[in-house]
Amino acid sequence: MPILHEPVVTREGAKIRAVSLASLDLDVAIGIRNLNPVGVTLREIPFLVLIRDGDRQQEIANGNTGAISILARDTTVITVPVTSRNTAILRALAAFVAKGGLHITIRGCAVVDAVITGWSIPFEKTVTVTMKQVAGAVTKPKT
Repeated sequence: MPILHEPVVTREGAKIRAVSLASLDLDVAIGIRNLNPVGVTLREIPFLVLIRDGDRQQEIANGNTGAISILARDTTVITVPVTSRNTAILRALAAFVAKGGLHITIRGCAVVDAVITGWSIPFEKTVTVTMKQVAGAVTKPKT
């Protein structure tokens, strides 16, 4: 029997959909690559969206992809919309204006569903959101 490989989970991108003083809407894209000669099912991929608040990270939103089936030797990208409505947004926006950018971290864990057992694959990536990205999101009407 061939040795099976864990699926490779990556954070493909985070795009600001809309921003206001009360909320931040993001589309988080998560990529899953299955290197195996057989398909694999992920039970879920829960994740957190974090921002730096001083010398610690604070959760501003969370999301979950739900169940995903990946074909053998295939790659899938899932986009999950998330919305943050908490007071950390105001502090983040103030820091953002002062520094011209904001570091957003996506941290999660893919849960592989196997017949007898399951296991988790952690992932984390930090991206910088720029003033230009926010300006584009602010000018778009919210639907």
